[in-house]
Amino acid sequence: MKRVMLIGALVLLLTMLTLGAAAAQGVDAHGSIRGAVYVDMNGDGKCVGTAVKGEVPVAGVDISFVSEDKAHVLSLYTGSDGTYGLVEVGQSNWTVAAKPGAEWVVTSKPSLIASIWPETLLQQGINFCVAKKGSSGAMVMLPESGASRTFNWLLTLAFASGAFILLAAGWQRRRALVRAE
Repeated sequence: MKRVMLIGALVLLLTMLTLGAAAAQGVDAHGSIRGAVYVDMNGDGKCVGTAVKGEVPVAGVDISFVSEDKAHVLSLYTGSDGTYGLVEVGQSNWTVAAKPGAEWVVTSKPSLIASIWPETLLQQGINFCVAKKGSSGAMVMLPESGASRTFNWLLTLAFASGAFILLAAGWQRRRALVRAE
């Protein structure tokens, strides 16, 4: 009886160690980059939270995202309220740039760095200001960038295996107790 329980415990331990090592190698936490584009009425490069009349959101501005290794290049457009959101983005230092149409010029920094790492999975407030030359939010789900999602299945399998082993060990113990009586 003790031998069956010991074997079950060893199998569970080996399963957990194997899956833990595999998970540590394959897990890539994903993050989110969010911001907005606003009109800069006075051209000072400041347009968020100002009291300047007319500094309103700008829809349809192209926002590009380039990973540090340049292996991933993505783009999307701001929604009707001037906001954008890139979710499920892989870990990297992402260069985020506003690329408005020909009638606009970027008055803030034209590109910003958004660092997505385990300790900073959410980067928000990546905002840009634009002004006309011469004078409601979009949440976009893009394909994943990074590692596979097999970790969740491995973890579920490990716990299911452990539960099965414990159930079998309990059944064996009960069977042994019944025989002993």
